[in-house]
Amino acid sequence: MDIATDQAIDWLVRLDSGHATNQDQQAFACWLQQSPAHAQAWDRVQGRLSRGQAHGVEPMLAQLRQHGSANLGRQALIAPIPTAARRRGLLRGGLATVLLGTGTAWLIDRQTPLTMLVADLHTATGERGHHWLPDGSELLLDARSGADIAYSATQRLLRLREGALLVQVAPSATPGQAARRPFVVQSAQGQAQALGTRFMVRQTEGRTLVHVLEHSVRLTTLSGLQHDVHQGGSAWMEADRITPVDHARLAPAAWSDGLIDVRNQPLGEVIDALRPYQSGVLRISPEAASLRVFGVFPLDRPAQVLQDLEATHPVHVRHWGPWLTVIDLRNNVG
Repeated sequence: MDIATDQAIDWLVRLDSGHATNQDQQAFACWLQQSPAHAQAWDRVQGRLSRGQAHGVEPMLAQLRQHGSANLGRQALIAPIPTAARRRGLLRGGLATVLLGTGTAWLIDRQTPLTMLVADLHTATGERGHHWLPDGSELLLDARSGADIAYSATQRLLRLREGALLVQVAPSATPGQAARRPFVVQSAQGQAQALGTRFMVRQTEGRTLVHVLEHSVRLTTLSGLQHDVHQGGSAWMEADRITPVDHARLAPAAWSDGLIDVRNQPLGEVIDALRPYQSGVLRISPEAASLRVFGVFPLDRPAQVLQDLEATHPVHVRHWGPWLTVIDLRNNVG
């Protein structure tokens, strides 16, 4: 996404928030006049949002197939889809990409991440995938996740590209086989080696979360640092450090049962968990994200979760068609 479009989206949210000031209006007018690219970006965002209310993904896919399916399809597949969430600006939560440029690619990506289509195993938005691996191990992929399988005579390797997976490792056929052919999940920050176990690995921005449900897992960072995580334990792994975490108030693997289970956790964590299950983009203000939340919420019904949160917490949920949803404190909305 180009800078002008990024700024246009921030202006859209700010001006339509209900508490924009006269200074905001003046600053927006100055921004529009600074460059023709600003006005063009504003028109694109406004136009895409209004058209998005009337057009679903299937009509766009049909259009893609009708108009030069080979070239347009190739362009859609190679269109850059940023993966790092933008952490600056008015609202927390960021946008990976929104409604512009290769609009068709964006619509497709919101259903199935384009960057995951080349993965051996992948899931779409709102979909969890169950798989049996060649050795009999059982794998569950969270929504919008992807992994590659690299089995050989000396290793059982899963490369987690994005999202989360939960694996029940098959027991060794003979004593010592696990040592000769270890089961490893590789992330961007290091690897998690099963020591006869059931465990979860989640790839996030710049770090990896590992949670052990049975037995133990050995973590090894890219720098060579090692740490064993035992049953019920969790740890964040970065390229050069491992940080054990207390999940007494959080159930990191609840998604495998289709749930978000939070106990006095920030609302921002609930929204983060909902993002892979919502075809539109979710943004939340820093003030709303810091609210403490208790409860168990169904992942497969994100619209109902947002409605329930609005009914039980001092937040207001605003929708711009099906493509953009913003959550803010109720007293911040005019």
